[in-house]
Amino acid sequence: MLRFFFPSIVSSFSGAFALRHDILMRAPVQKLGVIGANRYSAPLVHWVLARGYPVVWLEKEFSSLEVHLESVRNGLSKAVHAGQMTALARDSILSLLSGTTQYSDLSGCNMVVDMNPDDPEEKREVIGRIEKYISPESPIGISLDTLTVTQLAGEVLHPGRLFRLRPIGLPPRTLVGLEIVAGRKTDPVTIQTASDFSLMLELPPMIAHEGPGGVANRLLARCFSEARVLTRADRKHLSDLDAELRRRGWETLPGETMEKIGRSGVRQILAFFHRFYGDTFFVGEDDEIRGGYSRLPSLSETPEIRTVSEIADLWILSLQNEAVQMVYENVASWETVDRVSEMVFGLVPDKAGLLGRGAARGWSVVLSGVWTLSSLTSGRIWPSPLLHLIGIESRYDGRNLT
Repeated sequence: MLRFFFPSIVSSFSGAFALRHDILMRAPVQKLGVIGANRYSAPLVHWVLARGYPVVWLEKEFSSLEVHLESVRNGLSKAVHAGQMTALARDSILSLLSGTTQYSDLSGCNMVVDMNPDDPEEKREVIGRIEKYISPESPIGISLDTLTVTQLAGEVLHPGRLFRLRPIGLPPRTLVGLEIVAGRKTDPVTIQTASDFSLMLELPPMIAHEGPGGVANRLLARCFSEARVLTRADRKHLSDLDAELRRRGWETLPGETMEKIGRSGVRQILAFFHRFYGDTFFVGEDDEIRGGYSRLPSLSETPEIRTVSEIADLWILSLQNEAVQMVYENVASWETVDRVSEMVFGLVPDKAGLLGRGAARGWSVVLSGVWTLSSLTSGRIWPSPLLHLIGIESRYDGRNLT
């Protein structure tokens, strides 16, 4: 995993450590605390270090902490041996990183992020411990997949400082942005600080409101749900869809991503959205993640077996409809949803996300396609009211509205 991030460290090193002391003191976050030494937190830790900011990395299991610290040390030493940086540069980076198993060591941090997997009781316990050692105004970011900030805020001393943080572009791609999600009780000052923190790290902030699940997770949930239903209804494998999407330039592929997350992880994500949106997000029962056939429902009208290209078109239409619906629900702005979708699915070469591509294709065409998909799914997927509006308007005046 480290091999994807050390080029960033090397390339940014010369500028990062030119920061004067007074500039560091004026930064929105002078020292970051990161809870959890794992594959989710490591990319963020590497990125922050690369830009010259101190990190306190906390992990309750010393053995796990030591493994990740040693990985950082080894990776930097390899960069020195390869002539990519000097030994002095390596030592300067390592001086910014401290590992600990004690929450009291977070006392000097003015932002802490918890990057551990979802567990309601554990999350509340972690937040409670963090609050004992940092100032009331210091933001607490939480990595969430199946929980919401609002759910956790009820038993927190200072709910206004809680927000959801999701690094966008985890391996194999480098980081390209931070999704920052506000809960119902999140203070606007907290979101502003988190946004400034993202800019400090040279990452564009993607700000959204809890709706629920944020923009990135909801798009991924739709990605998983429709990939499973569409491929198996027409007796195709997820690998077939992956290959077609890769050919079209998509970097995040549904089958490949689900296999990485694992069966239980995918079910957990889909179950979360199913709880809020019902059968529009299909969970399934004894299904396999690895592309085999299952007892998922067939499409209602299947006069012929569709080609993989046709399945890919339907899959993309379902994502575009979901993106428009999030704007309609005021989860996030049009620009934010488009930018997040561009980052989540690796659509950077065209510099357009799902909404930008919808506008280029023509909203009346997209609307027509989603109506077809709605018919095939017996109304399980329904065109967003906003998609219907812009589709009808563009049909009559010839404009592609964005």
